[in-house]
Amino acid sequence: MNTEITALLISKTLFITLLVALLPLCAITYYQYRLKLRRLEVERILNILNIVSEYREMHSHDISRLNFSISVMFAMMFSAIGLSVLFLSDELGFATRPSLILGGSMLKTADCGAQSSCFFYQSGALLVYGLGFMGAYIWGLQGILRRYALNDLLPMTFYKFGLRMITASILSLLLYHAVGGFEREFTARADTEGQSQVLPMTGNGLLMIAAFFIGMFPQRGIKWLSSRVSFLLVEKHPTVRMLPLEMIEGITAHDKQRLEELGIDTCYDLATADFIPLILKSPYSSRELIDWMLQAKLCVRFGDSVSELREHGIRIITELENLDDEFLEQLAKETSLRLSSLQRAARATKADPNIRRLQLAAEALGHYWEGAPEEPGSAPPKPASPHFSPDEQSSLDP
Repeated sequence: MNTEITALLISKTLFITLLVALLPLCAITYYQYRLKLRRLEVERILNILNIVSEYREMHSHDISRLNFSISVMFAMMFSAIGLSVLFLSDELGFATRPSLILGGSMLKTADCGAQSSCFFYQSGALLVYGLGFMGAYIWGLQGILRRYALNDLLPMTFYKFGLRMITASILSLLLYHAVGGFEREFTARADTEGQSQVLPMTGNGLLMIAAFFIGMFPQRGIKWLSSRVSFLLVEKHPTVRMLPLEMIEGITAHDKQRLEELGIDTCYDLATADFIPLILKSPYSSRELIDWMLQAKLCVRFGDSVSELREHGIRIITELENLDDEFLEQLAKETSLRLSSLQRAARATKADPNIRRLQLAAEALGHYWEGAPEEPGSAPPKPASPHFSPDEQSSLDP
């Protein structure tokens, strides 16, 4: 028996070690082999847009070896702690010993022995914690591998991975204590025979599923808990519009999380963001990023009515520039927008120098080839070098 227990303990320890070792393995291989491609792309952007040397040094410091090492150790530490609590709970006796975190209000009972209701309650708390933690671990590991493939693995990725596991574990336990734990059984009346019958408690399964998905989406768990506690809700003025990033076409759940790392939480943030820091710190191409920014400017200008504009083929704000008054009048008749709002937006778009600079930057960064020959055997013409005026160049510099 002791041999079997020892073998099981060794196998669990090896499994935990393997799961934790995935983090430094990804970081080392990325830093040694994949980061070079990222540096080349960043250097290309810096050269084309003629970014000042001080900002070059700041960006190089963000992806230094020291920052990578500290962030990976942070994620490894909390991964090891969480996995040990999950897989070695029997060996460490977490469920059988009274614990304030796991037992909660059940510790007030007189008898809290191994065979009491307290043992059952703490075992359920461990199960819910484990599901929440594994949801965070699996989702976070998927994010790391995705960003590895996109050459976008940064030290902040590992910090966020560790914080996600901590947040998911705490939220799962809060959810468990909030609903009062698992119920062992309940009595329901059968419709067919009219007699009392003991049936399994289906709410237990829902609670476990909820804990796992809270681990994958901890922000939604925070919103759910906030909605249950009135003093945590922040009242907003009725004139302030909610413009989430989901309003922009092409932004997925992964993109939303990536932009939130850079402080971009709403369309307001994206519409007013500085282009250079954003493109250097994100994996997106200049055309894709500028398209999102121009969409965000349209959302900020018209709010929810942007869906009506998309039905008429207008999805970015620059498409308002070349619309004549006749078309704008027709557009005002077929939508809920006022003609004065459309005319004012068109004039503001033409006069906005920031929009023009974004277009110039997208054109400059979109050159990847020397040019195609017009006839077989002729030499390919070289494209003209992108030119920025002094005012435009100063606006691009961070």
